[in-house]
Amino acid sequence: MVDGGDVKGIEKITSVRLAEILTERSIVSSEVITDALYAQDKHGEPFVQVLISGGHMTEWDLAKIITENFSLPFLMASNYQISDEAKSRLPKEVLFKHTIVPLDVFGDIVCIAMPVMLSFEEINKIQKDHNCDLFPYVGLVSENKKVLAEMHKDYQQWIEQEGKRREEEAKRRQSSSPKALGDWMSIFDAGDQAIQEMKKKPDPTPAAPVPPPPPPKADKPTPGTQRPAPPPPPPKK
Repeated sequence: MVDGGDVKGIEKITSVRLAEILTERSIVSSEVITDALYAQDKHGEPFVQVLISGGHMTEWDLAKIITENFSLPFLMASNYQISDEAKSRLPKEVLFKHTIVPLDVFGDIVCIAMPVMLSFEEINKIQKDHNCDLFPYVGLVSENKKVLAEMHKDYQQWIEQEGKRREEEAKRRQSSSPKALGDWMSIFDAGDQAIQEMKKKPDPTPAAPVPPPPPPKADKPTPGTQRPAPPPPPPKK
């Protein structure tokens, strides 16, 4: 089996690289790109499809940019006579999850139409899991969905279930966000309260000054002893 990296330029197909191209050309704002990359990283939502569903770019414009910058061919899936071998080469769960259409099979190589773009990481995982090499064509999300619905009668049902699942996940994320924020705020409030209480406490009472030591006293005779007699006066002349 040929390693996926041997398909010319396939290892360069990444969401980060596409984000760099869109930023360099000022096609989409950096805030939108950051949010789309975050949604892909944290919630598994494809970067390209986040841009399309958010109305930031059309799938046609994205497909044009990807074909030009990654040197990949463009193909409308409905214009290709899909071989029977291709239809059964990959599990339908893989096709549904990644919105890819299998076109043809040549030995270990499986030609597919992408939903505008799959990342190299996704392509490489499919290759390893299903013992094949993918040759990707740039396609359209809407076109691939239409063809998949024609190939598999249960695709539309899967789409509806997936949509409900994503809605439930979004609701869970929204409901957990205030809690997380509340936890952080409670920590800050507790810290602020502790500081305020420390400010209210009176200063500790200063210690009483230590009195200076008393001056030394003259030696007193010890009881039971006598002082020595004074010397006699000098003789008179």
